[in-house]
Amino acid sequence: MLKDRQLLVIRRAHPPGEGLWAIPGGVIEAGERVLDAAKRELAEETGLTGEPDGILGLTQVIRRDESGAVRWHYLIVLVSFNPETLRGVLKPSGDAADAMWLPLEELLSRNDVAVTTRAVAELLARSGSRLSLSHVIG
Repeated sequence: MLKDRQLLVIRRAHPPGEGLWAIPGGVIEAGERVLDAAKRELAEETGLTGEPDGILGLTQVIRRDESGAVRWHYLIVLVSFNPETLRGVLKPSGDAADAMWLPLEELLSRNDVAVTTRAVAELLARSGSRLSLSHVIG
């Protein structure tokens, strides 16, 4: 979620990406719709509620171990939220060790940002803080 050129991010408390700042998200539960999962994860990790306004795109992350075997393979659905629908008090919980709004410029200057989150921040910075389906990552 982007508001006033600041991106809502959480610091991951568990692998993969433990310790990295990332866009809130997580596993879709069996039978759960994508946008419902995004709303649930937002609430679980940040204490905030909001309404999705669309799917920006898809990307995937594949991590291998030292032998080359796949350790994690994630399909990431990038969901946009309408910042005007944001409600609640920002408080990290669940898989989040911390949560905050980070200015895009600061986010891009840090070394502790997840790859996908950095890519989204770069696109937002280049596009004037608005993404569309033409900005698919990956």
